[in-house]
Amino acid sequence: MLDGAFSPNQRLDHARQLGDEIERPDDIALGQDGALYVSTGNRILRCTGDDFDTRAVFATLEGPVGGLASAPDGRLLACVSGVGLVALSPVGKIVARLESVDGEKVACPLSVTVAPDGGIYLTDGSRNHRPDLWLTDLMQNRAPSGRLIACDASLDGASVRADKLAWPLGVVVSSDGNEVWVAESWAHRLTAFSRAGGDKRVIVKNYTGYPARLGQGADGRVWMAFLALRTQLTEFVLRERAFCEEMMRTVPSELWIGPVLDGRLNPREPTQIGRIKKLGIQKPWAPPRSYGLVARLDAKGMATETLHSRVDGWVHGITAVRPIGSRVMAVSKGRDCLVELPRGRGAQEG
Repeated sequence: MLDGAFSPNQRLDHARQLGDEIERPDDIALGQDGALYVSTGNRILRCTGDDFDTRAVFATLEGPVGGLASAPDGRLLACVSGVGLVALSPVGKIVARLESVDGEKVACPLSVTVAPDGGIYLTDGSRNHRPDLWLTDLMQNRAPSGRLIACDASLDGASVRADKLAWPLGVVVSSDGNEVWVAESWAHRLTAFSRAGGDKRVIVKNYTGYPARLGQGADGRVWMAFLALRTQLTEFVLRERAFCEEMMRTVPSELWIGPVLDGRLNPREPTQIGRIKKLGIQKPWAPPRSYGLVARLDAKGMATETLHSRVDGWVHGITAVRPIGSRVMAVSKGRDCLVELPRGRGAQEG
């Protein structure tokens, strides 16, 4: 249900696209040099200019690149599918790697963040699939197998801080520096883990969407992206295991009954009950296959503001949102663009 701070609006559709399209952008990070780095496919782009519209290839890596983070010493940290976590010098050369922890390969690195003291936290999404098979991981509905991993600034001394996480796509250190917040997409929750070890607490346990990456500004404020909204039909299919497994076996994955990032109507896709155009118009309140949603959180992790791109909107499949100075940037992986969120406020609590 979308209510309170999550009440629907169309604020995200008022976002401004910055520069030309970027093919399937996944994450963004502001470098110590003032450039914005964007992961796209096997490459990382270095974007400069007032609107970050001057772009050059910073690095080409061994696999698809996902989560990014900037280290205080000028290195760029990058999650590379099938490889693990790599640290890149200011000229784009790999200077360190984290490929395994406790004898298990980090094959599905999703997100990375740097604590104020230089410690690094990384999420490994699944032991069963790599990042590009996120929908398969969701629909198989297996026991959670994701991990929260900690290491030092040189990527040494790695240890598992939490296990059995349900696709932990977002990670950030709390503003007071005492906790690590992890967004679990398939469990629809935000969990805080004590950096001192042992204790954990659930901040929010039943989001109406699939939470994605977390971004923190210089003032400590945190933003959360959402891959898509949950729907009654998808939740039903996930429970009906025989039907779901037959669908996965016999139907192309882009036509499965489940969330997608792009949401452009395909005449062969499932109708999703009311998601049909009438008189050339698709109603914004129709059941969504794809959706655009970001939320601003307070110091306690509660949403205080949201911006939406509804079913008929154009900014869908948000995988990352980050405050950059006084601006807030996001990448729409579903629509191949980098956008700046509109100023002002969207739906608010209270």
